[in-house]
Amino acid sequence: MIMDQTTEQENILLLLRRIHFFDGLKFDELERLSTLVKLVSVEAGEVIFREGDPPEAFYVIERGRVQILRPGSSGEEVVAVMGRSGDFFGEMALIENRPRSATVRALAPTDLLIVSRPDFEELLREHPSAHLEVTRSLSHNLRRSDTQFVEKLLDKNRQLSQALADLREAQEELLRRERLSLVGRLAAGIIHDLKKPLTCISGYAQLLGTSSLGEEKKQRYAQAIVREVQRLVDMADEILRFSRGEHEIKLCEVDFPTYVEGIFELMQLELEGGNVRLEKQLEYRGTATLDADKFKSVFFNIVSNAMSAMSEGGVLNFLGRQEGPWLRMDFADTGHGMSEEVRRRVFDEFFSQSKGGVGLGMAIVKRTVEAHGGTITVESELELGTRFILRLPLEAQ
Repeated sequence: MIMDQTTEQENILLLLRRIHFFDGLKFDELERLSTLVKLVSVEAGEVIFREGDPPEAFYVIERGRVQILRPGSSGEEVVAVMGRSGDFFGEMALIENRPRSATVRALAPTDLLIVSRPDFEELLREHPSAHLEVTRSLSHNLRRSDTQFVEKLLDKNRQLSQALADLREAQEELLRRERLSLVGRLAAGIIHDLKKPLTCISGYAQLLGTSSLGEEKKQRYAQAIVREVQRLVDMADEILRFSRGEHEIKLCEVDFPTYVEGIFELMQLELEGGNVRLEKQLEYRGTATLDADKFKSVFFNIVSNAMSAMSEGGVLNFLGRQEGPWLRMDFADTGHGMSEEVRRRVFDEFFSQSKGGVGLGMAIVKRTVEAHGGTITVESELELGTRFILRLPLEAQ
């Protein structure tokens, strides 16, 4: 037993003499140190100590390789690798008397010289050369850590730059596809909105070709064709103005009851075709200041929206009355109503509940009303109908 201990101590002494960390120690000092040091072998993958462990020892590599790990954003990250004979670790926790700040794991079979904490403190206290070596190595490790940190930072920056470039490319591709999709939806919606007046024109034109048709009906159908053609022109102008962001309005004074009656007369055939009964209450009998052409689209779009909500027929109530300095107009239908989400989005551009709708109608309504200095709100409840409330200033602003 004594022989085994002597042999082990001699082996440790031989190892200590080969490790540069102990170059400054004299033979008797090395001999003294050999009695304090333990030689331990660890297997590859074995954890030598973990982050948070108490500082119990100082480690010197005799042979092998270890890695130092610290927690990062994506798990443990390798901050350093050591594999030279004489490399040491674990000294900072001993000097600071704080728990381990990192985890050390063997990358290969490794032989370590371990100095316990009391012996390490005694070594530094009694042997200035060892103290100097620790200080020198600490400085070296700090410089190496700084270099590795800068390299990692530069690498992260390169990765970020590449990710940003990829993101921009993906964004441009997404915008390109979205523009194509938007153009497709817009074209489909416009075609959908054009079908009604075109169908009316076609129907009236066929009726005009009937030889037995009386003169009065010919005049009536011809006027209907002219109205529908004008409606197409108005729709095209409306979309063009919206796409250009035009807000200019040309105000004129109109007799309000006459103006409203004229608009609803234009829409009478369409209302009858949709089995929608119109009920009007024109309590206000005075004049209104508005852009007669542009505000006509407000009526058309709201009525069209109401008819879409009353696909099986119903009643559309219109009320025009004075409310203080405002002219108030209510459009109330008995349709299927809106959910809260739809109600919040009803004035959004390109938002439509109807299949194939372009989704510009109510956005144009809101823009036109606000260009007149007015306001528009909507009240709706599922299965109970919808009410649009418009307020226009009675005096031009």
